Amino acid sequence: MSTERSLYKFKTVQNEEILWSEVYPKLQKYCHFLSQSKWDGDDLAQEAMLRALTYYSQDKITSALLNKIAHNHWIDTLRKRKREELKNDQMWEENITFSGDIVSSVDLLIEHFTPKQAIIFFLKEVFHYQLKEIAEIVNSTEFAIKSSLNRARKRMENQKDNQSLESVWEEEEKEQLGKLFHDSLVNQDPAVLIEAIPSFQDTLEVPSAASWITTTFKASAPLSTLSMAA
Repeated sequence: MSTERSLYKFKTVQNEEILWSEVYPKLQKYCHFLSQSKWDGDDLAQEAMLRALTYYSQDKITSALLNKIAHNHWIDTLRKRKREELKNDQMWEENITFSGDIVSSVDLLIEHFTPKQAIIFFLKEVFHYQLKEIAEIVNSTEFAIKSSLNRARKRMENQKDNQSLESVWEEEEKEQLGKLFHDSLVNQDPAVLIEAIPSFQDTLEVPSAASWITTTFKASAPLSTLSMAA
């Protein structure tokens, strides 16, 4: 009986070693490919392994099983994110209203956002740039842009409970960006703002001004979130 227990324990330890040294790295690689993100992929792999260990004995866990668990969980994650995005969009439409007055709308951007958030929010919500495009414009990453945008939206959704952020703006910066926002809205074209971004080195990390001179960015869709009367 003692020999059988020792053999079972040895097999269990051996299975666990194989699971983590051979099977798990393959799972991580699959999850990175599935999510197209190292961060999401690592989280996905950990969740898939946790679920497998919770519901299956170690000797039953295979790469095929783990990949299936990971795939199903990733689909559920995407659906959940989509529902959250739709919910946020609905909350945005219900709770956030802008005046038809351009000056008042520009003042709102300056009052409730940091300079960086204001630029990102302006390009995304007003002119409908994709996260990847904004990341290229401000020389950042999609993840950083999405995080900044989410913080900006939360501030707007809870604007009644938040103090003004106008104090974080330098007076010259507020005047320059305010004019750029205003001109972009009047012309319904953010090119003037984008071309000026390199001058705000303290606000955003951006490429050299020369690299922007050769690139022209145009709005791909009409204004919708901010409906302005020119």
